Amino acid sequence: MRNRGRQCGGRDCNRRMGQFLDPALLLLLEQSSAHGYTLLNRLSEFGLEFLAPTVVYRALREMEDQGWVSSIWNEAETQGPPRRVYALTSRGRDILRCCVAQLRDTRHMIGYFLALHEELAVANDSSVTAPAVLPEELLAQVAIPANGLDLDAPTSSVFGRCQNFIFVNPETLEFEALSNPAVHVSAGAGVQAAQLVIQHGAQSVLARSLGPHAYDLLQSAGVSAYELEGATVREALLAFKSKRLTRL
Repeated sequence: MRNRGRQCGGRDCNRRMGQFLDPALLLLLEQSSAHGYTLLNRLSEFGLEFLAPTVVYRALREMEDQGWVSSIWNEAETQGPPRRVYALTSRGRDILRCCVAQLRDTRHMIGYFLALHEELAVANDSSVTAPAVLPEELLAQVAIPANGLDLDAPTSSVFGRCQNFIFVNPETLEFEALSNPAVHVSAGAGVQAAQLVIQHGAQSVLARSLGPHAYDLLQSAGVSAYELEGATVREALLAFKSKRLTRL
């Protein structure tokens, strides 16, 4: 097949990824008003850190022209010149809802695409055999909401506002406890907690329940969610390894 100049991971792929810039900016502004510099730093959460600042600021100006966002100059800064603060408008929230609906449709298409690709890969690879060890999902980190800092800590009945997350490797029982930065936020605790789980590399999360926004964010990042069982982190981990837990 003749190479027409398109390479996966090259400029064309970046350009297609850049199509998510508007939804990403709208979502961040729905979470809270922010300076343009803050928005630039947070775009890495969506894999858009490759975008030049000029591209991002141009998108913000265009969204303001269309009435999706508004901005004011923050003159209360103690150091440096005033900075522009952006906020989401009611029109912007309508656009964001439309973007979310389109992205959900796209997610279904991507899920079908990947499932079909994996099916074909297995069919074409005669060397594929059943794994003799735990599935990869069980070998990866599991995030468990807890009200303590070790494997014997009590599990938390809430996800977004739990005190801590215990990240555990079920095979080695190595773990790390991280405090939950969303425990005292006024809104969006579930989403911020989900962002922490994703950024820390967990492949599965255990929870009594998840809000729709947190659930969608985890699913879009490929993080599996299971219904939490067990009074302690250790008991919950045992239930997970025994495959007794139900997918949320």
